[in-house]
Amino acid sequence: MNLALLQTGYVITIIPPILRNEYITAIKKSQIEPKDDKPFINFISSMVFESAKEYIRLLDAL
Repeated sequence: MNLALLQTGYVITIIPPILRNEYITAIKKSQIEPKDDKPFINFISSMVFESAKEYIRLLDAL
C-alpha cells in the first residue's frame, strides 16, 4: 500500500493498531460481493491525511 502511495506522490501512511479491525473490514468490503471500495478509499484517505498532518507537525518542530 505504501509503495502505491509513494508512487503517486502521497506520504507513507501508518495504520495504528487500534484501527486495524476497521482497516481489515474495509479491505474485506472491497473484495466480497457486492464489492464496495468506497469504505477502503475513505479509510486510506483519512489515514493519509492524518499522516500528512503528523509530518507537517514534525517539520514545524524543527
